Amino acid sequence: MLRRLLALLVLVVLASAPRAQLTEASALAAFDEAWETVRDSHWDKTLNGVDWEAVRTELRPKAAAARSDAALRAVLDEMLGRLGQSHFAVIPDDALPRTSAPEDQSAGLGFDVRFVGDALVVTHVEPGSAALEAGVRLGWVVLAVGNFDAVALARSLHAAPTPLGARRIAFQLWGAARGAILGPVGERRTVRFKDAEDKERELVLECRKRDVTRAGLGENMPVFWLEFTSAAFEREGKTIGLAGFSNWVLPAVEKLDAALDSFAGFDGVILDLRGNTGGLATLTMGVAGHFFLKKAKLGVMKTRESTVNIVAFPRLTSAAGADVTPFGGALAILVDETTGSASEVFAGGMQSLGRARIFGSTSAGAVLPAMSVKLPNGDTLLHAVGDFETATGARLEGVGVVPDEPAPYTREELLRGRDPAFEAAVRWIAAGGKGAGGR
Repeated sequence: MLRRLLALLVLVVLASAPRAQLTEASALAAFDEAWETVRDSHWDKTLNGVDWEAVRTELRPKAAAARSDAALRAVLDEMLGRLGQSHFAVIPDDALPRTSAPEDQSAGLGFDVRFVGDALVVTHVEPGSAALEAGVRLGWVVLAVGNFDAVALARSLHAAPTPLGARRIAFQLWGAARGAILGPVGERRTVRFKDAEDKERELVLECRKRDVTRAGLGENMPVFWLEFTSAAFEREGKTIGLAGFSNWVLPAVEKLDAALDSFAGFDGVILDLRGNTGGLATLTMGVAGHFFLKKAKLGVMKTRESTVNIVAFPRLTSAAGADVTPFGGALAILVDETTGSASEVFAGGMQSLGRARIFGSTSAGAVLPAMSVKLPNGDTLLHAVGDFETATGARLEGVGVVPDEPAPYTREELLRGRDPAFEAAVRWIAAGGKGAGGR
């Protein structure tokens, strides 16, 4: 249950409505289609060394006995779990929008969180938000948001058998917390905090409109609410550009192109990929082109039928048609356990070429490219169709992007108003950005 990344944002907040009893024929049709889809599309014909025929023989009778969608999902989840790889999941039918309008997440309470140790801690407070006006500060511990019990869920972090498992659980719980923090404009939530003096505070906060863009990856896939931020600042005589975004979708790249063009001539750039859960890996090539004078290969993505090189093509012309020169200053990338998929392709690829220095904590380690197909019972099968290796041959799946300079969140630093990874990146750029160059 620790391997899935893209679907988790949907699954962790799901409350499925009861549906009609599942027939044996319908259950078997869904099971067979899921089994055959994986058999025919997995990039590795050996299916990661798993005897797929034996799996079918063992689990098909269980599918035949399933009399509810939930029971069938449990069987399919067990089948996909045998692969031991990310991006294989069954997304329930009622977790996806039934109309063109997705669940409304256009507003929020105004803060973000991460699991730090055994606590859910505030890591960001938005300007102009209800949270800021109510006095919420970095480093406060979130105990509950409405019915979301952060204290109870945090205990599952300790049950993880491996560091990778802990990162995946932390991501899953972060997704659930985000579901509790976001919502439609005007909705009010009761939030219990523990402040800097560890005193409990209960605040009723209102969801206010966020600066987000609705974007999707295609049919039968969840809709993303794209967040994008950029800024320029000076530190110790150095001019630095900062940009962060939540997903690799076309609107994000358009905004990022404009921001990076505006950073021309700066001493350094910081790309914050924390909270960036992925998207279209092919979009990483154009963004990488902002930082190379010559074509460079970040890595290779392999499917059963093809091999796709993820290549940085130098960006020599702006969207407006003006001549531009790729950025030659220091590049820092921030990652943590909520950095996944296409973001790991980009960060790991740039790190492998020595063009960027990575700060923060190890990323999710869930990199595999995936597609989706509708099953006969109405659910959607998310299945990986490719593998990825960096230019140096390193596999990121199950490993993650390991920072060159570890700088995880700590409550102590947050209570001081400091973001450790950001501050470490700034210090590196201010010192001349040595150790990550090559263009």
